[in-house]
Amino acid sequence: MKTFLKIILMLIGCLIALSSQAQKNSKKSILELTGSALLNNTRTSDYSISVYLDGRIIDSMYTKSKRTIKFYVDYNQVYTILFQKQNCLDKIVIVNTQIPEGLKSMEDDSFDFEVEMSEVLSKKNNELDDYPIAVLYIDKFEEMLQVSAEYNKFTHKNEEVITTEVSRQKAK
Repeated sequence: MKTFLKIILMLIGCLIALSSQAQKNSKKSILELTGSALLNNTRTSDYSISVYLDGRIIDSMYTKSKRTIKFYVDYNQVYTILFQKQNCLDKIVIVNTQIPEGLKSMEDDSFDFEVEMSEVLSKKNNELDDYPIAVLYIDKFEEMLQVSAEYNKFTHKNEEVITTEVSRQKAK
């Protein structure tokens, strides 16, 4: 009977150890993102955020306030975040949470960003309407989520703002 009791206690101890290890691992597999939309460099309200994974919407929210939105994503995924506001162009942010090979630990499990909304009259370039405004990725050397400088250089070379139809024709 004592042997049986010892075996049961050892099994319970192992289960508790495995459970606590699983909880530690599950906390580490989540990245906290906070973001807000800006209009004319000031926080704005009345906009929606939709989060996509593999082309499927997994979360969406609409905010009437100017507060920061907080949401959580898993590592080793690529997310698309769509910001939408009435009378403004849609803005897309790509978040690549794939952990690079050789990265031992993340310095910070959170990332805060702001997205400047552009009113429809101030289009920069029709060809870039559906391009992401930024690509975020985990930098192996910095050990944190960062904005891709190469992508931003590629898409933001000539930042000409066109405000009226007359200036649009002059730009051509």
